[in-house]
Amino acid sequence: MELILAFTGVLSFLQTAVTFIIVIGLLIFFHEMGHFLAAKRSDILVEEFALGFGPALISRKRGETRYSLRAFPLGGFCKMAGEMPEEEGEESDKYLQAQKEGRCFFQKPAWKRFIVVAMGSIMNFVLAALLFSLVFVFYGLPVAPAETTDIGDVIPGAPAAEAGLRAGDRIIEVEGQPVAEWDEMAGLIRQYPEQELEIKVQRRDEVFSVALRPEIQEDGRAAIGIFPDVVREPLSFLNSLWMGTIQTFEVIGALFLALRDMITGAAPADVGGPVRIAQMVGEAAEVGMSYLLNFTAFISINLGIINLLPIPALDGGRLIFIIVEMVRRKSLDPEKEGLVHFIGFVFLLILIGVIIIRDLTQVF
Repeated sequence: MELILAFTGVLSFLQTAVTFIIVIGLLIFFHEMGHFLAAKRSDILVEEFALGFGPALISRKRGETRYSLRAFPLGGFCKMAGEMPEEEGEESDKYLQAQKEGRCFFQKPAWKRFIVVAMGSIMNFVLAALLFSLVFVFYGLPVAPAETTDIGDVIPGAPAAEAGLRAGDRIIEVEGQPVAEWDEMAGLIRQYPEQELEIKVQRRDEVFSVALRPEIQEDGRAAIGIFPDVVREPLSFLNSLWMGTIQTFEVIGALFLALRDMITGAAPADVGGPVRIAQMVGEAAEVGMSYLLNFTAFISINLGIINLLPIPALDGGRLIFIIVEMVRRKSLDPEKEGLVHFIGFVFLLILIGVIIIRDLTQVF
């Protein structure tokens, strides 16, 4: 039995790891592709387009650009000539040739550089809209809660998820009392705040019971972390794209409001690092594909917004320098700008390290 549990744990870990790498890879690919396409459009020499960091696992040169897949998947880059101070060595000839032809990043007008830098986050928003649209295409538009006790979604980490309940399960009894409607079932669960209760569940042709403890929510009610199934209205492809775009703008607005509340202290700062995100991706994958697609879209929007923050070393910090240059109508000292970005990069590394340590202590 212990061997089976250990094997199941390993499989669950591998599923989470693979899903996390795919999700992060997709987010990074779209972000860097934004920089890449804008740079190509602006006739900037792109020396390398890479997914990941560290040693190259696969590397192929097509035209003037090298495309590579690197060992560590948590990142990526689009290396443009003249984006950083000139590097000495074998790349210097390529750099000098690009400079001679006016194809270096710093040689382009400020407005073009602004677009190249901003396109990373814009592509993250585009990806989110596409993912939301896919959910609408394949699952339809939720229009009303279903009157049954069928579970539509399970909140990762909630009592229902810990007990093994899944989307699609039907609750047929609560503490031995048959239930047929959602409100009736929810009312019974609220009668057992933080008390163990037995729930009988039907999953396809299988009927089984689970024991769990409802948690007290912010509104003071007891709940187990489930949402009702919903009645969905089929949408055409074009309508799905439109609804996906609208939902993207709504989430962007909500996240900016949440960021404002965290900055002003109206809401507690809740920041998760790679470890926590990986855990949440694994939980979302276990709930179902629609939940995973929605969660990936949400993370993509988060990534886009974070990169637009006016912090040195992030795209937002670089955009601030470009805006200042446009206002002054005069280029800034590249060495001073590079120093500011370096300090910001060191600060970000320290912050990420602290967040990872905190996440590990919470998980383990």
